[in-house]
Amino acid sequence: MSSDFHLIEIGVIVAGKLDAIDARSTKLAVEQTDARLSELFAGFKFDFFEIKRPEMTASVSEGSGRVEPSLLLQQAVEERDAKHWDFAFVLTSAELTGNYSPYCFAALSRPLDAAVISLSLIDPQALGVDVDHTERVVRIARRLSRLMLHALGHLTGLPKSDHPNDLLYHPPSAAALDMMAGIDEEFLGRQRSALLEIADQRLEEGVGRRMGGLLFGVRAAWINRREIFQAIRAARPWQFPQRLSRLTIASFSTLAILLMTAEAWDLALAQSFERVVLLFFFTLLLTTIYVVIRQQLLVRRRHRRSEQSVVTSASAFCIVLTGMATTWATLFFFGSLVGLLLFPGDLVAHWASSTVNSARQLSWWDWPQMAMFAASLGLLIGALGASFESQHYFRHIIFVDEEI
Repeated sequence: MSSDFHLIEIGVIVAGKLDAIDARSTKLAVEQTDARLSELFAGFKFDFFEIKRPEMTASVSEGSGRVEPSLLLQQAVEERDAKHWDFAFVLTSAELTGNYSPYCFAALSRPLDAAVISLSLIDPQALGVDVDHTERVVRIARRLSRLMLHALGHLTGLPKSDHPNDLLYHPPSAAALDMMAGIDEEFLGRQRSALLEIADQRLEEGVGRRMGGLLFGVRAAWINRREIFQAIRAARPWQFPQRLSRLTIASFSTLAILLMTAEAWDLALAQSFERVVLLFFFTLLLTTIYVVIRQQLLVRRRHRRSEQSVVTSASAFCIVLTGMATTWATLFFFGSLVGLLLFPGDLVAHWASSTVNSARQLSWWDWPQMAMFAASLGLLIGALGASFESQHYFRHIIFVDEEI
């Protein structure tokens, strides 16, 4: 890296084949993005590396003409790690499958430091606007450049803007991209600070070369703890119960069955407080590990170890852990509420007769203890339901934190 510049390396991966118009637009968009970044961030050098991956067309769903962003993001991470880029952008002429909105210009992932951008919906011809070839190239290039600048802002931790003229605005249409040109001075300062951290020497390039695998992983996670926290917050894992229907249905079905079973009450109230708490922690850790492995969320290190791969894997693990904890808390809340409202002391004492002789022996804690016990078992069964979620969908939920 030059001593005069802070170097940021950005990979641009062309997935599949582009026609002549899209190819010219892509080249022009990269040039515009480079010029704009150089204008905004004096003292930085942005190197763009364009590679073509025509085989990525195999990711396009047969018949639909759409591609799963999670597939292209996974391939972007592999290229990012192999080439040691700071960020990776995947460009495709295919439409993207959106899970949060009916259309999708781009899918952005902070845990992966990558974005997938479709040229399909930003093409004026595809939107029914009649323009000549030159104007078509200009419009596609401008919109693509705005999407790349927006993606870079998001990947460096900037929040959305409510102003239509801001690069961080969430555009409701392709035409809205034409207006997105400026950036708030405060956001600019925050992005500069983030880019300075990214441009610093990576752990594997310095003292990390002499570290063992475990120590390297712990050190890399600690150094990037803020980035991991921001990735967790951006992924919104507290929405797991709402987004993952199989997890929710399996968990709540188990909870309902256990609450209606006398033997379950008897077994739950026979446990000590320490055992119930230990069951909770064991269940949370076990279900997280199972789902992470089953859905293949960890980055496979095919090349040398890297700080980025540690951050990606740690973010994925923590996102799932937080999501499972949220699901457990939801189960516990409803289990406690239903138990207190529908299961009187006399009934509980009768069902848990081997532990409790009468309702007078019950304490206020017995209902929450049953809820903790049932929530833990419900989460175990729910993890099986989560493992049957489509891998593409699950990876989208974990890694894609913004759809444009």
